[in-house]
Amino acid sequence: MKRTSPLWGSISILIGVVIAILSLLRGTWATVALIVVFAVWGLWLIFTQLLPAWRSNRTYRRRVRQSRDRQEAASDTSDSGMGLVLLRHVNHRISEHLRSVYPQAHWEWTLADPTRFIAYGGTGRIRVYGIPDYDYADVTLDRQGGLRCSLVKVAPLEDKAAPNQQPVDPRVWYEFQGRSILEDMIADLRSRGHSSLTLNEDGSICIQPADGGEEIKKDSFAAFPEKVYWPRLAKVLEQEGLTADVQDTRILVSW
Repeated sequence: MKRTSPLWGSISILIGVVIAILSLLRGTWATVALIVVFAVWGLWLIFTQLLPAWRSNRTYRRRVRQSRDRQEAASDTSDSGMGLVLLRHVNHRISEHLRSVYPQAHWEWTLADPTRFIAYGGTGRIRVYGIPDYDYADVTLDRQGGLRCSLVKVAPLEDKAAPNQQPVDPRVWYEFQGRSILEDMIADLRSRGHSSLTLNEDGSICIQPADGGEEIKKDSFAAFPEKVYWPRLAKVLEQEGLTADVQDTRILVSW
């Protein structure tokens, strides 16, 4: 706070008046005089300092809001004028980039508002045609105008209605097939004193009898994950509270 400000000057005057009242008056008169002085000073503070500051802050907020509204209005009309010119330019660059490798390629935007994407940059997706083995491409546009296209192949997750389809992830296989079968089987085995079972490479389940007799083979899982996925499957089983020991041609599961 600067000593030359009106507020500082008013405080100095207030202090002087209070000292004078305390020196000249006593008792009830001093109390009444102090109340009147502080009331007058408070009203002066409100009307000369706080109220103008509040009005100034409200004006500033209104200007900020108006500026934001103008920017949003400008972005909403980006499909015309310069926005349309930039969109055509980027479309041409994407077509050139794709057809330099795939002459028969053509494409379309999957974005609802590609002009907004072009204005702000980032990564957007396009649907491509005439490019073998690929369905989409991710277009990355940086602030310096650099453009990069990365082809994307979309593979659907395993469908329960297609049991012969190899799962793309052990977690998917476990959620769609393994969980319901293993949970019911483990609950039954635990009730009969068993503590482990074996998952074979062909997806079959073997139970070792408690008396040490020959293993009992149960029904096989459909689309059991290949051996390359077994370490990840073991982690999935461990996350479910089981112990999984990956061996050469089988997985030993215990609980």
